[in-house]
Amino acid sequence: MKYHAIVRGGGAGSAGDGRSPRGGAVEDRVLEVTKAGDGYKVVIDGRELDVDAVHLKGGSLSVLAGTRSARCDIQPGKDGKVSVLLGDTVHELELLDERRMRMRGTAGKFSAEGPQRIDSPMPGKVVRVLCKVGDEVTEGQGLIVVEAMKMENELKSPKAGKVTELLAVEGAAVESGAKLAVVT
Repeated sequence: MKYHAIVRGGGAGSAGDGRSPRGGAVEDRVLEVTKAGDGYKVVIDGRELDVDAVHLKGGSLSVLAGTRSARCDIQPGKDGKVSVLLGDTVHELELLDERRMRMRGTAGKFSAEGPQRIDSPMPGKVVRVLCKVGDEVTEGQGLIVVEAMKMENELKSPKAGKVTELLAVEGAAVESGAKLAVVT
């Protein structure tokens, strides 16, 4: 099975601001990793490497690529994200299988069509209405805030469009699945 690792550049000292510690811009780079015999085939920017890796204690790997060896300490995160300490630099990776890689490539290319209902996800109380009928809204823009179990949930527009119906009233109790607004 082939995996892709999206490498966030920057390493240690990068404050996640899209710039490397040396001040240059950072780009995502795709590494393809495929199991090959007892090791792995890694393709980086079209360059192919044969890599051997041995698991050590505590989530570490001893990696041999060509004539170079290194120890990698790995800290798993959420949703396929991983931090890898190599030398004195931390590399942020996102691991994707083929399906997730294809889905990532289509992200943002799908758009909800037709009228879209905004329903209450659970019973609660409308605490704020952030729009009115006739407002032009963008995809992801907050429309209504519902409080449930002492937590506020901002309900966002599923598409760019116009608010054509608004049934939500501040202070009103709502049931789960109650229609609160429509965006067309």
